[in-house]
Amino acid sequence: MRRHQAAIAAGVDPAALVEVINAAQAAREAVQATLATVGRTDALTDAEVYAMVDSLGDVGATLKGGAPDDLTRLYESLRLQLRYEPQEQAVYVSASPRVVSERVRGRTCTLFTRRSLNR
Repeated sequence: MRRHQAAIAAGVDPAALVEVINAAQAAREAVQATLATVGRTDALTDAEVYAMVDSLGDVGATLKGGAPDDLTRLYESLRLQLRYEPQEQAVYVSASPRVVSERVRGRTCTLFTRRSLNR
């Protein structure tokens, strides 16, 4: 707003700024509407998280045993995705576990992490 006031003070026709101000206001309202819905996701309860973990079986033994078929099943059940960014030398990991459980009906929660390869 101060920029617009300064422009008017410098001699810019105020009518020329109306469209710019209206567009900025519309963009601001759109962002505010989006932000109002961002925090409204359903959080998982402790019981739902435990149910998700329990449904995966013994993850530690599967990882330690390292049998390719077992690892494939685990990664598929986690819907594990890896994305390597060479410029950043980083791997982005996301997991969206699918769980067949009455306690987790209808909810999903994708987990994200970033692993930097620079140590």
